[in-house]
Amino acid sequence: MQKELLSAYMDGEQVNSELTDAICNDPSLQQSWKAFHTVRAVMRKETPVILGDDFTAKMAKLIEQEEIEHIELTVSQPMPEEVVKQPFMQKMKSLFVPMTQFAVAAGVCLVAVIGVQSYNAKTDATQASDTPVLQTLPFNNSVQEVSYNAPTKDVVTSEQVEQKNRRIGAMLQNYELQRRMQVEPLSVGSNQAK
Repeated sequence: MQKELLSAYMDGEQVNSELTDAICNDPSLQQSWKAFHTVRAVMRKETPVILGDDFTAKMAKLIEQEEIEHIELTVSQPMPEEVVKQPFMQKMKSLFVPMTQFAVAAGVCLVAVIGVQSYNAKTDATQASDTPVLQTLPFNNSVQEVSYNAPTKDVVTSEQVEQKNRRIGAMLQNYELQRRMQVEPLSVGSNQAK
């Protein structure tokens, strides 16, 4: 709690004589005071020194005093030859070898069955219809057969397309004319009012 008061005191919020006397008499608060000022100076970029003047000397002294412990390895990892000879691995090997063989055989059988079925399906489809017919949905929204020998009774000709385009053009001109007729009486009426 005193460090919070010390921080507030530094910010000028909790200034009182009791806290000033406590800071002057307590060495731990004086140390905190120094640390807080260092942090504030670094945050405000007021000082280039972050770690202190004697940082390298302190680190060198600590490294010299450090004790080095030598640890001897008592347990090592087994070699691959030793692992193969262990009873657990022999049991796993005796269990997995037949399962692997069964999986390979099942995969080969599956491929053979699917291949025969797809081959038979293709031959049945070609026997059912000798000429393939593609169904499409053209402009007139009716399904037509697409083939060289399909009847042409429902096929849209270029004359029919031109006739449709002329009708659409006439409708657009009629619409534009009606729109102009509605706008012009308004503009004529507004000119007469002036």
